[in-house]
Amino acid sequence: MNWFSHGESRMSRHEHQQSGTWLSSVGRALPPLGVVLLTLAWVWWSAVPKPAQLVLITIDTTRADRLSLYGFADATMPALERLARDGVVFDQAISVAPLTLPAHTSLFTGLFPPGHGVRDNAGRALDENHTTLAEVLRDRGYCTGAFVSSVVLDPSRGLAQGFEHYAGVLPGARREATPLQRRADEVVADAIRWFDGIGTCPLFLWTHFYDPHRPYEPPEPYRSRYFDPYIGEIMFVDAQIGRLLDALEQRHRLENAIVIVAADHGESLGEHGEEDHGIFVYESVLRVPLIVRLPGSLTTSGATGDSRVADLVRLVDVMPTVLDLLRIPALVTDGVSLTPLLDGSRNALGLEGYAESMYPRQLGWSSLAALRDNRFKFIQAPQPELYDLESDPFERTNIIRDHPAVAQTMSRRLGQAESRDERERTARSDHVDADVRARLAALGYAAGTSVAPLHAARPALDPKDCIAGYEQRRRDNTGLSPKGFCQ
Repeated sequence: MNWFSHGESRMSRHEHQQSGTWLSSVGRALPPLGVVLLTLAWVWWSAVPKPAQLVLITIDTTRADRLSLYGFADATMPALERLARDGVVFDQAISVAPLTLPAHTSLFTGLFPPGHGVRDNAGRALDENHTTLAEVLRDRGYCTGAFVSSVVLDPSRGLAQGFEHYAGVLPGARREATPLQRRADEVVADAIRWFDGIGTCPLFLWTHFYDPHRPYEPPEPYRSRYFDPYIGEIMFVDAQIGRLLDALEQRHRLENAIVIVAADHGESLGEHGEEDHGIFVYESVLRVPLIVRLPGSLTTSGATGDSRVADLVRLVDVMPTVLDLLRIPALVTDGVSLTPLLDGSRNALGLEGYAESMYPRQLGWSSLAALRDNRFKFIQAPQPELYDLESDPFERTNIIRDHPAVAQTMSRRLGQAESRDERERTARSDHVDADVRARLAALGYAAGTSVAPLHAARPALDPKDCIAGYEQRRRDNTGLSPKGFCQ
């Protein structure tokens, strides 16, 4: 079954929606032989492989090791497990930043943050000169709809490019009339209404679920059923993903759909002293779930459903993978297609994962950058760090003194990213709408001036020395001034 076919000669979406009426009216005007020939032509066209549809589901603030399909034993997640059984699970998928907007921007452009220029939730938006996945698919005849659940992804932040319908968080849309976020059930209901009204054109549907983000407030029965409210939020999202999949299946849109589930970043949950995310670049916030479910069986003898890939992959690889699967010419990106891992023709691609956190600069501290391969991870900081993830997956022992050559090599590789940052940085505006800035601050994100480039001289303050005082100040609710945080 050639489900890859894009169907370049297919009818437009509006022609397709009107084709049944046209066939009936023309048939009444034709002699019997003409009706037979026209019917045969219609049957032939109906049998031509239609473009694969794309359903992208992103879950905010979800670390891989809190999902049952990654070994978490305290809860069963039926919808995600269903997709895992039918698809391919990537065990070592890495985000580019512990923040929602930069991570999603990399997913939609295939570029690392130095390439697309979005370095912080409260910094500059994505510039229109970048091409997004939605723009590519819209220009190929897809109906494109996005349904996001946080002001962090407000339409003004740049990711509405290419979406014919972009539903964000509207004032008054949230319970308690606080326009900061909306729940997963509201997002799914909105998405279903949309694809019920677009006819039969191929869809690109993006749903974003913000629920696992702090504060953790799962609705009932998930609040009472789970001792850990963070898990309760994830379970609620899983139920809504199941509801979305059921709705697509009932409308015969699921069998021909590529379904991708990813998190934008994880959550520290107290590891390394950080309560949530945004500052550090440890695996707790960078390792994310990634599931790719393809329609039907693969045409090769390689990977099929219920497969796992142990090789390192990145969020920047999602866009080139989708274009490859849909047989759409590739764009110039930092990512690569993962189809060799999906079809089993290769078991490793030898990739490196780049990540950064510019958010500490909003607090007067040093920015952080990280580079990892399938074994080692280097973190550029005032006190640099090196970890062997094979023997120390929780990054508890800094081995930089034992492996100085490895650290030097990875530091040079990060230097290349810094050079690109300098080349790509332009005079684009860093303006953020005052209302959006205020709502970001209400979510707990500091919103200072524009973020300095990674290659700039780093402040002396290492976030490792500052995190304890910072979290204590947050617990005491005495403000977020960086003064007095550091040991």
